[in-house]
Amino acid sequence: MRKLKKILCMLLAAVLLCAAITVPVSAAAAAQASVKETASHRFYQLVDRLISLLGKVLNTMIPGADWAGKTQKQSDYKTADFYPGSNHFSAVPAQNAGWRMGFAKRSFLTDIDPLDGSYYMAGTLEAFEGRVPSAVLDDQGVNAFALSDGITTVVYAAVDGYGLARGDVLEIRRRLASFAAEHGIASINVAALHQHSCIDTLGFGAPLALALIENPASMLLKQAPAVTGRNAAFMESLYAAVAAAAREAVLSMVPGALYYGSADAGAYMKDKREPIVFDGDIHRLRFVPETGGREIWVCEAGIHPVSLGAGTDLVSGDYPHYLEAYVNAEGAQAVFFQGAELAITSNSEALSYDAASSPAARAKALGEALGAKLASIENETALPPVLHVTHRELFLDIDNQILTLAGREGLLGSVFVKKGLSGYAAVTEIGYMELGGILGTLLVPGEIEPAILWGNAPDASLSWNGETWDWAPLKDICGAGKLICFGLCNDQIGYILCDNDVRSMLTQNEEINAASTKAGSTLAKAYGEMFGEIVR
Repeated sequence: MRKLKKILCMLLAAVLLCAAITVPVSAAAAAQASVKETASHRFYQLVDRLISLLGKVLNTMIPGADWAGKTQKQSDYKTADFYPGSNHFSAVPAQNAGWRMGFAKRSFLTDIDPLDGSYYMAGTLEAFEGRVPSAVLDDQGVNAFALSDGITTVVYAAVDGYGLARGDVLEIRRRLASFAAEHGIASINVAALHQHSCIDTLGFGAPLALALIENPASMLLKQAPAVTGRNAAFMESLYAAVAAAAREAVLSMVPGALYYGSADAGAYMKDKREPIVFDGDIHRLRFVPETGGREIWVCEAGIHPVSLGAGTDLVSGDYPHYLEAYVNAEGAQAVFFQGAELAITSNSEALSYDAASSPAARAKALGEALGAKLASIENETALPPVLHVTHRELFLDIDNQILTLAGREGLLGSVFVKKGLSGYAAVTEIGYMELGGILGTLLVPGEIEPAILWGNAPDASLSWNGETWDWAPLKDICGAGKLICFGLCNDQIGYILCDNDVRSMLTQNEEINAASTKAGSTLAKAYGEMFGEIVR
């Protein structure tokens, strides 16, 4: 037994050392390594295989949720908390159709003391010691909206946090089940804004070494994990707040008109990973109540919120908090969503701020700049009252052994199933909403590579593995004139890369937080099938 412990400790130390060598889970901190420099990439591939092998050994030897009978077989999986929507779309408004919309906001910090030492910060992998908050700069909470065309009603919640796993989304849906049935809600969606400066909602903020030593015993005893980045009281506060905001948003719906517009915000964006592909616009849905009152602006842009640094110990909503404050000053309510962000961060050179004036100076400058762009939008399209939404569950084969280990030891709220003798898959979902027959919105369960949406994926000569990417850009096959994206929506499966753009964990940091090297093609295929099944 003593020898076994020594072996496990050596393997664990090796995996953690390899993880520590890679860049922490922050796309903003990634250094660009050109895939053209291939002289050493075979060495990197070899090291990646060794890390994967070490992880697989640990997953074979260390007790986890599967050993305790907590992991279903893929063939046995089912849930009552999935909302499929409908694949019957029409561009023609139904008789007596009309837009109705409502808004609500809640805090997660009510009756919570974030500074009592029992909460971990998110944003980076912590091998040996988790970070606890030292100060709270602004709130961490949820903004929600409900929208109906008179036929179909949907609810969306945008959560301040690094990420939210599907198990947590299902828990929120369970709390809303009877309410949803009573009010005919066709779709309930929860997206994270991916701030690195928030209390951990995903689970990676825990000291990983401690968790992987202590949690196997918890799994065998069928107890809650001994070590986790997610504080139970905080998660309960989150569940309650999101459910309450969803209910209030539905009950506060009023009739009005809905408009879509966008503004060029590309000067504030910087793509740190080739190929350089991103949507430089900030998008706005603007709801104008029929009887007056505050407008509701639903906004989307793809920019990592890491203004305070990936490893900060200050609690802040980052630039979305200041964007919302700007919109509020304009007399409107705001709900912001992350777009296709991958390695896209803010371009500090385009911002004017005094870094020494406050820790959040950069976040404030970016939020106000984006808010000003939103307020400047004049060229809008009135959307006819037609709302359609469809969703699809899918199994994503996991080949990232580090994430597999984290899931098996209860660090994540993800939904895992067993596949075969030693394989695992994540149960996740994709979605698509279309408004007015004009604007399409992808609901993506992670951080997707923009090239999957817009095209210009690496060709074989520029790819890491010398292969091609043969999937059509999603914008070309969705069926709508304009396509945007709500990222980290209903799950956080990590980075979703083009298969031929998956590099080494030693050269790029997105790879360490990518659940599968086939995530890109798995989702591209699923979206293609989804679009193909839509009946118009």
